[in-house]
Amino acid sequence: MNGKVIIDATNPLGPFSEGLNIRWGNDSSGGEKLQEYLPGAKVYKSFNTIGVEHMQEALGKDMLIAGDPDDKSKAIVEKVVAAVGFKPFYVGPIRYARNLEAIAELWIHMAVPPLGGRNTTRNFWFSICGDP
Repeated sequence: MNGKVIIDATNPLGPFSEGLNIRWGNDSSGGEKLQEYLPGAKVYKSFNTIGVEHMQEALGKDMLIAGDPDDKSKAIVEKVVAAVGFKPFYVGPIRYARNLEAIAELWIHMAVPPLGGRNTTRNFWFSICGDP
């Protein structure tokens, strides 16, 4: 896997009966674990912060990306994200996958009854506001 670009879209959540909490807390992330297991690869976390409904109609929504800062491999990931119809937004190195997984946990808790603190549909997403 040396030099390969990998996009990790998973969310390492615990069992539903325990509330689907992030498995590693604040100390690590699924993206970081994958990078540990594949040290020669360029691992990125993306496509994990929204529901499947938005994959078929991306409509220029923001898609957050965390991973290797290497411009060449990052450009590959951004091209894939854009090709699907999302607007790529790089947030930082792979340790920021922790934040993306926490955002995903929040989305799931809001979208999946009876987990949420409010009664929402799945038709929402998180976006960057302002002029970053």
